[in-house]
Amino acid sequence: MQSSGDPEQRSGKRKSIGKRKLSDQGEPSQPQSQRTISELLSKNKYPHNSLPPKSSPTSKRSRFSVSPSRSSPAHAVSPNKMYNFSGSPPKNGAAFVRAVPASNAASDKSAMNTRQNNFNPGAGPRKLVVKNLRTGPRANHEPYFNKIWTQLDGALTDIFEDRKPNISLEELYKGAENICRQDGATMLAKKVQDRCKAYVAGKLRDNLVTRTGGGTDVDTLRAVIEAWSSWHSRLITVRWVFYYLDQSFLLHSKDFPVIHEMGLIQFRSYVFADRSLKPKILQGAYDLISVDRGAETRIMPDQSLLKNAMDLFHNLDVYNSDFEPLFISNTEKFVTAWAAEESEKPLASYVENSHCLIEREVERCGFFSLNRSTKQKLSELLDQSLVAEHEDVLLRQNEVVALMRSGNNTALKQLYGLLTRRGLGIKLKPAFGSFIVEEGSSIVFDEHQEVVMVIRLLKFKQQLDETWSDSFNGDVDLGNTLRDSFGQFMNLGKKSESSGGTDNPKTGEMIAKYVDRLLKGGLKSLPPSQADAPLDDSFSEMRRQLDQVLDLFRFVQGKAVFEAFYKNDLARRLLMNRSASDEAEKEMLVLLKKECGSGFTHNLESMFKDMDVARDEMAAYNSMQKQLDREQRLSMDLNVSVLSAASWPTYPDVPVQVPPSILSALNSFEKFYHNKHNGRKLTWKHQLAHCQLIARFPKGKKELVVSSFQAIVLLLFNDAEGDTLSYKDIQEQTGLSDPELKRTLQSLACAKYRVLNKKPKGKEVESTDEFSWNSQFNDAKMRIKINQVQLKETKEENKTTHERVAADRHFETQAAIVRIMKSRKTITHSELIAEVIEATLSRGQLQPPDIKENINKLIEKDYMERVEPNSYSYVA
Repeated sequence: MQSSGDPEQRSGKRKSIGKRKLSDQGEPSQPQSQRTISELLSKNKYPHNSLPPKSSPTSKRSRFSVSPSRSSPAHAVSPNKMYNFSGSPPKNGAAFVRAVPASNAASDKSAMNTRQNNFNPGAGPRKLVVKNLRTGPRANHEPYFNKIWTQLDGALTDIFEDRKPNISLEELYKGAENICRQDGATMLAKKVQDRCKAYVAGKLRDNLVTRTGGGTDVDTLRAVIEAWSSWHSRLITVRWVFYYLDQSFLLHSKDFPVIHEMGLIQFRSYVFADRSLKPKILQGAYDLISVDRGAETRIMPDQSLLKNAMDLFHNLDVYNSDFEPLFISNTEKFVTAWAAEESEKPLASYVENSHCLIEREVERCGFFSLNRSTKQKLSELLDQSLVAEHEDVLLRQNEVVALMRSGNNTALKQLYGLLTRRGLGIKLKPAFGSFIVEEGSSIVFDEHQEVVMVIRLLKFKQQLDETWSDSFNGDVDLGNTLRDSFGQFMNLGKKSESSGGTDNPKTGEMIAKYVDRLLKGGLKSLPPSQADAPLDDSFSEMRRQLDQVLDLFRFVQGKAVFEAFYKNDLARRLLMNRSASDEAEKEMLVLLKKECGSGFTHNLESMFKDMDVARDEMAAYNSMQKQLDREQRLSMDLNVSVLSAASWPTYPDVPVQVPPSILSALNSFEKFYHNKHNGRKLTWKHQLAHCQLIARFPKGKKELVVSSFQAIVLLLFNDAEGDTLSYKDIQEQTGLSDPELKRTLQSLACAKYRVLNKKPKGKEVESTDEFSWNSQFNDAKMRIKINQVQLKETKEENKTTHERVAADRHFETQAAIVRIMKSRKTITHSELIAEVIEATLSRGQLQPPDIKENINKLIEKDYMERVEPNSYSYVA
């Protein structure tokens, strides 16, 4: 074999290992260490059950063998069949020899052939003998190491001085590689580390200390960043030279870091950690942040320098340990002082500036690569300083209400955003609810603008919905506050002249009148701001308007007031044919039925059915009239609506003297109806009737649409002597009461269309006035409607409706009390109040004083009795 460590063997020369010596068997004997390899190997024997390993046919290494001779022993085996030396020799010169014992001498040649054919690959070597073949000492590499290191040390000096090394980088690299291959990596790594340390801790640091001695903290930071950039670029060159050392040794070493990490550690330990440099470096970075915040300093903003500073802290791994605590501590002082100053300003200014401050701080964290932990700590600090410590400022109810009243949704959104950062958004409920009740109550109880109450409520509701969805992000708790507070003021009532002296809520009445105007005049009755769609849009816009009204209607707890007034208005529209659209009328009925149930709309549906039946009755009556002789036919067109008293509102009987011509027509229809329906009684409601008269004025003929009372008055002037009648004469011939007659004469002589002249002139009708035919009347229209006064509700009718609703409510309350007492027999006062409120909630929430008043009435009527001061008992 050849030894890689022997120079003579590398040159191709071979040496004899020893001289032959006779052994005990007749062979030359020689020392064990001087025997030839063939002699050493010839003494080994194979086991009986194994064969010598075959040499690899592709092996290129030299094999040592001894050719057998005929004079050899009878059963000797050729060495080239017994041994195979494959693989490269060990580096230390030892030879690994595989020794296998020979076979038994008593075996014959046929037995040997049989064992060779029965080769067993599972059998392995039994003994391994290692022989040291080195003949000389290990080579001394110290001179070579010193030579190469001298070159490398000079190259490092040139690199640190920003000079180009005299020797090429490739040659330096090969020298460092050879040292590593000669087991000098450890010593080389230590020398490189010491050399870099001497430069960083010496010249580099000393230059920085001298340079930044009289400058500002920012100047110190700038110098350190420049030094780090320069040192980092030099490290790259150093790593090029010692790349083999870095990858083959340092990368796997536990005692030495890689070159880049070594340079970072040394810069952090001897430059950044220097007592005179570290405070200035950190403070300089924070000074740059203060400038970016807008603080008053003498330093000009330099964002690129600040970004480089953050990169430096991250690279040196000192961000979390050194910079972040200083940044958070100084930021806390800044934010605390800022919040104390800003809290003295109005709420809108405080929340806007706080919102901008938070946005800038968050943006700075991302722009300058601040850690996520810093961003989280900064966010907690801002929440604590701006929100938690100034909660009383953010929740000043008068200022919050002022923001809502002014419609400043932007400030409200910022306010809600600040509060939700600490989970305090729910604390806006008192201010939000107070604003809704206060503002809504001012709309409901404004008697000067009752006509536009619903329009104002719709705008207010829309404003609240926008505030809730946009400013409060649809917060569920604040949404519940909106509904509760809106329903609270919508059901408030107080005794006033407009409510007939009752405490009925006014909203139900005004919603019914708004719907009446909408269904009578269509979209033309709305102000331009209310109708979003064009006026010629047939049905979709009407449906949208009705849906908006129902949004208000849902907040009304007691539907009795709305039902009573809606029923009265519907009756007028149906009887006088004043509905703008039958489709809209039926759509409103469907919406009410869906909202309140079929029991609420039962009478309303019956009113529509009565109108259909009345049309069929008139068709039959007109058909009968056509069959009569011309002399027996009526001289006028008659249209009668027969209504069932149970479904329609209750109308009082107003006495009036009907002219003979009209009376004969009424008698004719009554006779026809009684012949058709035996046993029924007709009661004429003349105050609901209207007529169309042909008036011949000197300036032209006009068609007047008037009420029945107006027609009766006008017909008197056909037979008047001198065309003048006094108030007393008119009252005597018509039989009308003073209120009805004055209202009728005022509509004819003092309104827009004055077909009568009043003497003396004035807007009020007195019992001493005289009236005459206005021969000078003229108007561009051929058909003139003067019966508008008939469509309007009088104060007496309004008061009567409110009183009837209040009386029905008292009766319902007493009925509920009796039902509860009958089932419970004995009950306490508080329990009775609670159960009565729950039982009558569908008709409106009752107040405890009203319930107590009805309890006293029932005690007086002996329906119940007071057992104890706070208990009641039912009287059977």
